[in-house]
Amino acid sequence: MNFEFLIVTNTFSDLSKFDFSFIDLYIYDIESPEFREYIKDLNPKFEIQNFSFFQSIIDDAHNINENKRYVIFKKNHKIDFDSINLYLAYQLLLIIFPSKLIIEHTVHFQDENDFVQRTSISSRQNNHSYDYDYLFYDEEKLPLINEFIQLAFERTKNTSYIGLAIENYIISYTASHIHFQYITLCMVLENIVPGPQELSYRLKRAVAILCGDDIEECQLIFKNLNELYKFRSKIVHGEKFDFNNFEPYLIYLNSIASLLIIELLVHNIPTNSELNDKLTVIGFGGRNAISENWKHYKLNPLTYNKIRYKVLK
Repeated sequence: MNFEFLIVTNTFSDLSKFDFSFIDLYIYDIESPEFREYIKDLNPKFEIQNFSFFQSIIDDAHNINENKRYVIFKKNHKIDFDSINLYLAYQLLLIIFPSKLIIEHTVHFQDENDFVQRTSISSRQNNHSYDYDYLFYDEEKLPLINEFIQLAFERTKNTSYIGLAIENYIISYTASHIHFQYITLCMVLENIVPGPQELSYRLKRAVAILCGDDIEECQLIFKNLNELYKFRSKIVHGEKFDFNNFEPYLIYLNSIASLLIIELLVHNIPTNSELNDKLTVIGFGGRNAISENWKHYKLNPLTYNKIRYKVLK
């Protein structure tokens, strides 16, 4: 049986407090006694061999900076191990917290009749072309964050327009060029509108309703999207634009895409056609009427603050 761990980094906050235990996933500080004990229990005879690799990561990290490393893993790898769940956990954190959070290493193991050994490691870096923040959360928000994680986890496996929006959002973090990051984030927004009119008034109105807390905020988002899409048009048509606007526009797009996906996961409307039918009869500030039992999961105040400013012209 093969299984793997994800080693993630670039966080100011303790990732071990995020609760994925409902699917037997856990996040440990790589330096914690609990993780050392887990490695020992995997194969007591090879504890030193198995942990030496992790110790080398710890030593390298200390040589570079004080940035901690965390391991996302399934405790009981013998029962229904699915590496997809590991990546979904990482992606859900990146959706809630647009940040520099990256998968630094994927560590592969093999278990043959309870003989566990490390077989390989793959390493990678995200192509961050501008200054994201390290992941940070408000401790008071943890109960709400963990409630949302459990609500949304299975919904992230959606293969319809929501799944496509998530896929484009994640791709934006690894796009090879800053222009591709911008266009891919625009595609996140465009996934919610069916048909060929994704760049129209309907798109901007839909995103504003889904992401705005009240009428004034919806109006601001709508106006900002007008500017963001003028900028998009200049990029795709090769027109001259002010490169100084690129970073603030990109950060705004990243933030609004994050909030949009969170709202899509909460409402969980099956198709974008059905979503747009509902939005047609709803005005600015009417987000709570889109679906029954809607709850406002205001998980990351930093993201909300970034969409409350008028973008540059």
